[in-house]
Amino acid sequence: MLLWYVWIRLVDGAWHRLDEISKQLRLPSNAIEWAAKFLCDKGMAERGFEEDEIRLHQGNAKFEDAVRALSSSTKASK
Repeated sequence: MLLWYVWIRLVDGAWHRLDEISKQLRLPSNAIEWAAKFLCDKGMAERGFEEDEIRLHQGNAKFEDAVRALSSSTKASK
C-alpha cells in the first residue's frame, strides 16, 4: 500500500518534495524515502537536483510495473 500512496501523489508528473509527501500521508519520512528509492532504482521515477525531490518519469510508467518489480525483488531475496 505504501507504494500506491506515494505513486498516486506522483502521477501528475510534477516535482514533489519527500517531506511534503510524508506530511500529506502522515507517514514517517523513512518510509517515504524507501518508496522513493525503490521507484528510482527500478527506473520509474527520478530524483531532482536536491535529494528530497522526486517525480515519475514521463512516459509509460504504470503502477502495475512497480508491483511486478516489487514481487520479483521479493522472490529474488528469498
